[in-house]
Amino acid sequence: MKPELKSLIDQIASQPGLSESDTDSLMSEAFALAVTPDEKKEAGAYLRKAIGKRKRPDIDAKEIMGEALDVLNLSYIAKRYFNKDRTWLYQRLNKSTVNGKPVAFSEAELKILSDSLEGIGHLLQQTSFNLTHRNS
Repeated sequence: MKPELKSLIDQIASQPGLSESDTDSLMSEAFALAVTPDEKKEAGAYLRKAIGKRKRPDIDAKEIMGEALDVLNLSYIAKRYFNKDRTWLYQRLNKSTVNGKPVAFSEAELKILSDSLEGIGHLLQQTSFNLTHRNS
């Protein structure tokens, strides 16, 4: 991939707070550098991967989750959905500093967290239903 193209994609991915018009402008500039279909395909794949890794310090998951944090087993979520220990999850929820750097969830991690909560919610709904609708 052309260094200029990679640089522009990295610039887009590293700035989650870019306005829509700034993002569109940079995207147009970047993809104008991709001439062949293979270059465009490679650039698109690189962009998707880079955005998935993008850290989102602007998202306060702890605040958004609110009271749900009191009823969730965060150790279970960390292990089951992220294959990490609870400390890893708590650091991101609390926006801790690790090895001198602030940590935050990436786009992909926020999606996993969202999906995990949806799955747990479905499990709880099914369990609740079964308690009152199961034939003896």
